[in-house]
Order: sequence, then C-alpha cells, then structure tokens
Amino acid sequence: MHTSIVGIDVAARKLDLCLEQGGQTQYATIDNTVEAIQQYAREHKLTKQSCLVGLEATNDYHFAATKYFLKRGIPTRILNPIVTKRYTRTQVRGKKTDKTDAHNIARLAAEGEGELATLSNVDNRDKELLRLSRALIKLKTMLTLRLQSLRRKDLKKTKRIEHKLEQIEGLLKDVAEELVDEVTEERSRDEELIDSIPGFSIKLSAIVHHELGDIARFKNARSLDSFAGLDPRVVQSGGKLHTSGRLMKRGSPYLRSALFLAANVARVYDPELAEYYAKKKAEGRSHKEVLCIISRKLLHRIWAVLRDQREYKVQQKEN
Repeated sequence: MHTSIVGIDVAARKLDLCLEQGGQTQYATIDNTVEAIQQYAREHKLTKQSCLVGLEATNDYHFAATKYFLKRGIPTRILNPIVTKRYTRTQVRGKKTDKTDAHNIARLAAEGEGELATLSNVDNRDKELLRLSRALIKLKTMLTLRLQSLRRKDLKKTKRIEHKLEQIEGLLKDVAEELVDEVTEERSRDEELIDSIPGFSIKLSAIVHHELGDIARFKNARSLDSFAGLDPRVVQSGGKLHTSGRLMKRGSPYLRSALFLAANVARVYDPELAEYYAKKKAEGRSHKEVLCIISRKLLHRIWAVLRDQREYKVQQKEN
C-alpha cells in the first residue's frame, strides 16, 4: 500500500509536483535537476516502501527524475500525455494548469495507469540509437522530396546546391544504416524469435524487442495491445459499450510503426494472413484498418513465441 503518491508534470526546466500524503495534498515547483529532485525527496521522506511516482513522458525531460526514483527503488509509472489530456477533459471543469495536471497524473498513477518503468528500459542505448536512425531516415525522405521538387522546377544555377543536397542525403542514409548495424551486430534470442514470424526483419525485430522490453512484465497478449496503443477506443453510451474503431495510441509510435510495416509484408507472404486480408477487404474494410488488425495478430504471435521461447512455424494452407 502506497502512503505517498507523487504526480509530476514535466517541463524542460521545471517540475510541478503534487504530493498526496496522509490525506493531504501538497503542491510544489522545483528545478528539473537531480539536485532539486533529491532535496525534495529527502524533505518529504519518499522511500521505496511507501511511495509511488507518476510522470508524463515529455520528450526526454522526464529522464532525470525517472532515473533518480528508479535507482532508489521507488516504483515509477510513465504516462502518455494523450492519456492525461483525455482524463483532464473528463473532469467537470476541464481546468488545465500545471497544478491540476500534476494532480491528475498522481490520480492516474494511483489507479495503475501508465507503464511501470524499469532502469533497463529507461537507460536503453540500443533503443535510442534505433529511434535516432528512424529520425534520420525521415529527414532524408523530406530532403529527397524537396530535392525532387527543385529539379522539376529546373531553376537556373542550382546544380551546385543540388550536388551538396545529394551529399547530405547520402550521409543521412549511411549514418542511419550504421546505427542499425551497430545495434543488430549482436542479436538476442528474443530478436531471433521475433524474426521467425513472417513480416519481420533484423531491423524490425530489434525495434520491437527494445520497445517492448521484458515480455514477462505483461500479463497476457491483450496487455500488449494496450501497451502498443493498438486497442480500440471504447465509448460508453447509457448502459452499452461500443468500440469507436479508432486506436487509443497510448504506446510507443515506434513500436506501432514497426508492427504496421511488418503487417504490410506479412499480409503478402503469410498464407493465413493473406487470406484474412483478402476476406476483410472484401467485407469493405480499408487497407489501414486491416493492417491494424493484422498488427494485433502479430503482437499476439510475438507474445506466444517469447513466452514459449520457440520459433514461429508458418501454418501452411491445405489444398
């Protein structure tokens, strides 16, 4: 039982904290530094036996506080800003200030919302390198489109500029590929198991592995859907529950992107998924909708192969 709940609204230079302790609620604003966090924790006697912390994932500004609490064994939940915004809208007044945000984060953390952070997942070098690789590829794609536009316009005296842009384009691609090569040089058993599922590759397997972290922390395959943000949004009207068809998108966008890419390949080369894709398209589902469903199926396969530590065996269709 946690007797102290701390909700933290994170910004680049400051932290707004809401502490619920002994039936009382206290607010504070401190600098976003390890020294300030340490002083606050000491003053309020926050210990691993009694305290639970909740923070919003805000760029990388929450890392210092997260690492501080985790190193001291204090359970820490990382909340997606989408979740806290939706929660704020459900409040009667819908008031949004740094204090109310911190208070809402504390409530959500106490209810078990958010991902329970671990040091291995927060301080994950390979995950960050893979994310950097993706960012470089996105920059390269944007640059390629601008370069193509420049060529189509056939402007005067742009050849030298075009040549320099081509060099930058090539450099971005090379660095992105080097980052992937460095991460995947030594593959884990889990990555190899994920790669045995049709649709995945060395790179996509690595992304999924590092974004998921330890599979043992998930209760079942459905909890993976929720973590990845692939569970449909539920809308309640009267006494009935309906799914809106839209995704919650609470989890890692890097994980969802990798799963969508794998799903688009799997629906071509996996006989079972190819038949499923054709069936759903014939029913009038869009390409994107079916890929979303296939992504969930792939997540469930990942759960199974990692749980059993066995490679996936493709189910051949009988004639």
